Amino acid sequence: MNTTSAPAKPGRPRALAITFRLLRGCMQGEWRRTLLGGVLMLLGTGVSLLQPWPMKYIVNIVAGDHTPRFIISATRQIDAILPIGHAATGQITLLCAALLLISLLGAGITVLSTWILIGVGLRMVYRLRCRVFDHLQNLSPAFHDATTVGDSLYRVTWDTYAIQAIFNEGLIPGVTAAVTLAGIAIVMIGQQWILGAVTCVIGALLLVFLRRIEKPTTNLSLRVHENESSVSTRAEQTLSGIRTVQSFGRETHESARFARQAGESLKNNLRLTLLQTAGQSAVGVLFALGTVVVVWLTAQRVIDGQLSPGDVVLMVGYIALLFKPLESLAYTATSLQGAAAGAHRVFEILNRQPNPADSPDAKPLTVPSQGQIEFRHVAFAYPSRPPVLHDININIPAGTSVAIVGPSGAGKSTCISLLPRFYDPSDGQIFLDSVNIRNITIAALRAQIAIVPQEPVLFDATISENIAYSNPHAGEKDIYDAAQAAGAMPFINRLPDGMRTMIGERGVMLSGGEKQRLSLARAFLKDAQILILDEPTTGLDAQTEAELLAVLQRLMLGRTTIIISHQLHTVQYVDQIVVLDQGRVVERGPHHELIEAGGLYQKMHRLRHRSHQPFSEVL
Repeated sequence: MNTTSAPAKPGRPRALAITFRLLRGCMQGEWRRTLLGGVLMLLGTGVSLLQPWPMKYIVNIVAGDHTPRFIISATRQIDAILPIGHAATGQITLLCAALLLISLLGAGITVLSTWILIGVGLRMVYRLRCRVFDHLQNLSPAFHDATTVGDSLYRVTWDTYAIQAIFNEGLIPGVTAAVTLAGIAIVMIGQQWILGAVTCVIGALLLVFLRRIEKPTTNLSLRVHENESSVSTRAEQTLSGIRTVQSFGRETHESARFARQAGESLKNNLRLTLLQTAGQSAVGVLFALGTVVVVWLTAQRVIDGQLSPGDVVLMVGYIALLFKPLESLAYTATSLQGAAAGAHRVFEILNRQPNPADSPDAKPLTVPSQGQIEFRHVAFAYPSRPPVLHDININIPAGTSVAIVGPSGAGKSTCISLLPRFYDPSDGQIFLDSVNIRNITIAALRAQIAIVPQEPVLFDATISENIAYSNPHAGEKDIYDAAQAAGAMPFINRLPDGMRTMIGERGVMLSGGEKQRLSLARAFLKDAQILILDEPTTGLDAQTEAELLAVLQRLMLGRTTIIISHQLHTVQYVDQIVVLDQGRVVERGPHHELIEAGGLYQKMHRLRHRSHQPFSEVL
């Protein structure tokens, strides 16, 4: 059987391969904005390449060197409108104004392009988050049983930021830096080819260096993500069970466990920081080396009369501009490598196919189910564990009730989990109205089933919203009628806000019986033909249990009902009782026949009657 398990230890991702894969999946609808932002970014790069030129001409004017005609002509035209002084002063004033204008124009273009491109990155995070969350909801209970909630939360809330890091901290700065470097190289080659060659050599050395540190940086980044996920998981588990922690006085123990995992994250974060800092420092060394070489070569040519004093300023200016794209490339590489680790963890989720999933020939039901259920030679085993069920054969006529009982670990809960296809049998088949449930779409199948779990699952919302969870299109009257049928209105009416009362996370503000009544109200509101009751009265006092049993009898009326219960007195009036032991059906029949048969059911009943405890606790 192909059953989903927890994520395996990930292999070492290649940053570029994962980068392009993630971009392909998240760029839909963003191409126009990306193109506009990219054009503005390139325009801003072009503007930045103009910055050293005014300084070159200013130095040449001060040094008495030749002034280009276009500067002389522009100064005369402006002086006719706005007096700016004699020739040299006016030319310097004009060039200073040009410096300011270039800076203002570059800043404006940068702000606009950054706003557009950051917006693209954040919208991609939004799409990726929704996609991962939706996919997690469709993965089987087997996956969620083997994966901590904290790890899944970390992947949804933090690992999905990998796409923004790739786009806004990797791809865009990388392209900008590459274009800037190319522009600087062209200008420098145009002035002196040897200077352009030095620039190209520096770029080549940087590329080789970045390739060498890619693997260790990615590996450390992946460990940091895993450590942070573990920290999130530990905090989530401890805070979710805070009452148990406090009741047993285990705060110090939990603090020590959290500190160990946080310490491991700290250690790997420091290692990653050291590696990234060392990489950026190496870029600085390459920059210093290139600056020394270019300044020396330029100065020699000025001494030889091949270049003007302003050319020294121009070359030094471009070397200064060169540092920023080189630094960006170094940062881009480390950002891509770190983001690749988060993206790899995202793909671990997205690569998992929902299992069970709709078969190719699955179809929705054309008419509501009558509720006739049949298990034929069903067997099941969890991954890497011995079989739980063996050759299960159960026939449940439409509109009848069956109880599945047996010792703990007999396979009762597993058996009912197969009907809504939370899992698929490893062998055998299950039929609904003589149709194999694999040939029914999962959504259509589950629409026919209402489940009342042992532990009611309630959300931090109003009572009305919690009841309507089974039927979000229900009107207020339908919700009221469901609550009335479940016997929940008396306690709801006592609350200050009635149906609009917020009940806290997991219904913490309600008693066990009140929670169970809301769970039953959901089942009434869904009005499904098949009803599954999993230990519906466990943990309740005798009076509350008796009241809920009366509600259950109304809910079961006319529905095909499957009950799991350790409380044998709650199941003795069902049409059929199936007794499981070690994953096999050992007895079946109505209560009185099983009592007379003298088998396992009689023993459980006798022990339960004697001890007034669930039979699983006394066997």
